[in-house]
Amino acid sequence: MERTIVRKSLTLLPVLLALLGGVRPGWCAEQQLDAYNTYLSPPFLNPDGSGIAADLVARLNAHLEGAYRLRLRHVPRQRLMLAGMRNPAGFDGVGLLLTPAFVNDDTRPRFLWSEPVFHDYNVLVFAATAVPQLESVDDLRGLRFGAIIGYRYLNLERLLADGGLRRQDTGAERLNLRKVALGRVDFTQMNRLLYSAIESESEFAGKLAAIPEPGAPPFARRLFVGPHRKELLARLNAALAALPCDQAWRASATRHHIALAPCAR
Repeated sequence: MERTIVRKSLTLLPVLLALLGGVRPGWCAEQQLDAYNTYLSPPFLNPDGSGIAADLVARLNAHLEGAYRLRLRHVPRQRLMLAGMRNPAGFDGVGLLLTPAFVNDDTRPRFLWSEPVFHDYNVLVFAATAVPQLESVDDLRGLRFGAIIGYRYLNLERLLADGGLRRQDTGAERLNLRKVALGRVDFTQMNRLLYSAIESESEFAGKLAAIPEPGAPPFARRLFVGPHRKELLARLNAALAALPCDQAWRASATRHHIALAPCAR
């Protein structure tokens, strides 16, 4: 009788394993979550799908293993704000590499924001033959500004509000660079990582020049989650704390000239 029971148990074992399908010890499967990147150009998203966003998600997954697994999604900023972020309580993904002011979440936050991933800053881009001497952003008054639909420009908001700048929107940074190079707008603004990746392309080589945006301090790029995902935020912050000692992430940061905190191990 005991042998019969054992044989039946062994026969059922593959079926049980198939049904459990990858459940990890502790009977808790990884939760799949979408991670949204709104930077659709190099070095955040390269034509082959690689880039800073993919590198970050890969390393976060390594440190979240067993609890969560992020699935990278690339979406325009405006779409994320109008769709995914409209209902914070229903947002079950992870926003990547943003800061609260970029998505109108700075005054009365509706989302939970992580510790910094890294710090960055913006540059103003002009035609190489028409770079002004700027002491403040007020010196931009009267110029034509190439902007992105749905983007906020904190340091320029006062000039935009009072008509001091003539804003012309497009859907992508590269389109604005073309307009600058052709003289159709006087300048545009973008993060320095993106500009560094594009400026040497044959289309733009020697035609553009960038300067740090006057009066604009560096900003922290962070992750965000819905207000009901405190446990997820805690796990993300723990993963971010491990990244300065993660050799693969340090290699990515070196390639992209990103400054990281020293490894405290």
